Amino acid sequence: MKKIIFIILVCFTFISVHAQLTNTKWKVALYIPDSTDVIFDFRTDTVEAFSIQDNESIETMIYTVQDTILTLKKIIGQSDCDDTVIGKYKFEMKDDGMYVTLIEDSCTDRSDALNNTQKWTKVE
Repeated sequence: MKKIIFIILVCFTFISVHAQLTNTKWKVALYIPDSTDVIFDFRTDTVEAFSIQDNESIETMIYTVQDTILTLKKIIGQSDCDDTVIGKYKFEMKDDGMYVTLIEDSCTDRSDALNNTQKWTKVE
């Protein structure tokens, strides 16, 4: 019985963590190469990054969330990232925002843009 309760709690934890990002939008300034305000639109299993200035899509990626680890894999976009390379980032929700830090990502276009960005602000 204890095992069943534990499994149920783990499942709810995973669902609630993934739900933190699903169907949300976050604004952050990225240096690509100049400072550009970007919206990350998290959908069910994809996230689209687009420039606020011209509403142009920058990148669409598949994402997953496990605990505080966000993984990203390019589907289509402007970066030189290979569509098989997976980036792993730690994310933390605090001070009414989200902070993203590189764990590992061999795609330097993505890792240079996302690592240690300033506070991501949720867009209502």
